[in-house]
Amino acid sequence: MSWLKISLYGGSSKNNKKITMSQTNNSPAKKQIPFIDILKQAGRIVWQNRFLLWFGLLMALGSPGSFNIGGDNKDLRNKGETIKNFFETHWQIFLAIALALFVIGVILFLLSLVAKAGLVKSVDLVAQDKKTNFKEGWKSGKKYLGRLLGLYLLFFLATFIVVIILAIPVIYLIVAKSYISAVLVGLIAIAIFIPLVFVFALTKTFAEFYIILSNLRVRSAIETGYDLLFKNIGNSIIFSLLLLAVSIVAGVILLLAAGIVLVILAPAGILFFYLNKVVFAIFLTFAILLFLAAILFISSIFQTYKTAAWTLFFREIAKVEKPEAEKVAEAELEESLAATPEKV
Repeated sequence: MSWLKISLYGGSSKNNKKITMSQTNNSPAKKQIPFIDILKQAGRIVWQNRFLLWFGLLMALGSPGSFNIGGDNKDLRNKGETIKNFFETHWQIFLAIALALFVIGVILFLLSLVAKAGLVKSVDLVAQDKKTNFKEGWKSGKKYLGRLLGLYLLFFLATFIVVIILAIPVIYLIVAKSYISAVLVGLIAIAIFIPLVFVFALTKTFAEFYIILSNLRVRSAIETGYDLLFKNIGNSIIFSLLLLAVSIVAGVILLLAAGIVLVILAPAGILFFYLNKVVFAIFLTFAILLFLAAILFISSIFQTYKTAAWTLFFREIAKVEKPEAEKVAEAELEESLAATPEKV
């Protein structure tokens, strides 16, 4: 029996779906996932297509880290009083700065979503031996911004609700001064929360891929991504652990490199400190900016590599489960065609 099959990747139609005819009665056989080959291929793709790093840079800017600076408690209290007095006198300035930072943060976050879509799309094309560039990737990535934002907000809300539900019993026990019970319930809550976050994170990741590579709607992408995850839960855990190992190794190398740089720069900093405070301030500012730039650069590389690796992993497991995703895409196409009035 013949039926329409919709390709997960590629296509030049309006819905980015390529329709072909095929005949099959057998589901695809499970196969071994080449984890190491995927990691190697991701590295090769990033190395040979360095324009992908621009996407990684935008993704890194959209999820910045934080830095903590310690100091003497008494000095901090004095500074805190000064800042408090300044805030009370010039609260309008703080409000304007906060709003500006919020707007900038939102813009960077939206840019990171477009960049992620462009990166995934570009890696997918490169994996098919097709040529692409940053401009084409960015152009295609913009099409998925609305759905990716909706997906993010849904999972953010779901995670928030889970946190509230798990926190309520703990808070109640703390208020009731039943601290031992609160600790025990808290540990149970953590044991529940960690696997839930893992499921949420990977379902969201696979849903993003289905939105970008299969052009599915948010709901269909979540359902298909969830189904794909649980049919490949073991492989997904293994791949997550492998990427974690890669990130740990990269972190160790980064710490060693930072230690070497610190050993080189520390004597110069001490010398400048005793020679001239102004020169030392300039040197310190330059060193901090250089450090932040290095962190951003390394984060960009890792974001690019990690996203490329997950894209290739998704291609591998989605290829195994392809018919089910095609059914979802076919159903969406049929709904779209049914909703479109016929031209007379």
